[in-house]
Amino acid sequence: MKTKFMQISSALMLPIAFIVILILLNIVPFASLSKYGFGGILVTAIALLLTYGFVKKDGKTLRDIGFSFSKNTPINFLKGLMIGCLVAITMFAIILTLSELQISFNEEANIPSVLIWLLAFFPLAYMEEVIFRGYAFTKLIELGGIWPAQILMALLFTWYHDFTGATFFVQLLGPGVWALIYGVALIWSKGIALPTGLHMGLNIILALVSQKDNREGLWYLDYKTENTQDLILDSETVSLIMQICVLVTGIVLTEYFRRKYRNKGKMLNQLKAK
Repeated sequence: MKTKFMQISSALMLPIAFIVILILLNIVPFASLSKYGFGGILVTAIALLLTYGFVKKDGKTLRDIGFSFSKNTPINFLKGLMIGCLVAITMFAIILTLSELQISFNEEANIPSVLIWLLAFFPLAYMEEVIFRGYAFTKLIELGGIWPAQILMALLFTWYHDFTGATFFVQLLGPGVWALIYGVALIWSKGIALPTGLHMGLNIILALVSQKDNREGLWYLDYKTENTQDLILDSETVSLIMQICVLVTGIVLTEYFRRKYRNKGKMLNQLKAK
């Protein structure tokens, strides 16, 4: 039992080490580097180097854990991208239908600048999937099964997003809930290409409607009538219900795959980061 606990702790050290490095980068003088510019490339490189170091420490290679390019890699990525965009658009459509929110075109938006900004979501989404659904995630499945891997990585994913100033509970209902979906996407597709595309697709739609990091997109959400506390409460309630639906979906699908892959060895043999 003690040995297994130590092995699980060792697997968790990869995402924890990454989060600690990010905390330190926010303290040092060059922390002002934008994550949507060179900063994004930097943290992605750190994620890959950390993964390589932990894999080598485990006596394996990146190829051993499935980090190899194949003909299915771009296909799975594009599938995930389309699914992510469709899911986000559907959710926004429901929110706009059930609340007093409306979507308006941002006439002051710099379209070329926004489109270039969207490209930054690829390395960022890939970096997050490498750290939180890569080696550490599959190692936790090997040691404890799907549920421990999903729960622990969701909690760490929430902590990782805690730099925005929002409370841990709010982040748990946001990134923490979506972490379950990304984990399911990895297990279903047997690689990180699809969850990376899914992750990027969701972020792109959020960014386009100015719902990402307080930056202006091509559109923005506002109220049809004068903004009141009741209208804000109504829209927040609808959004909360949507997140609960995502949570339930993540729980149901996680349990489905837990039952489908009762043999952990069989599942791990199929998990390839393509």
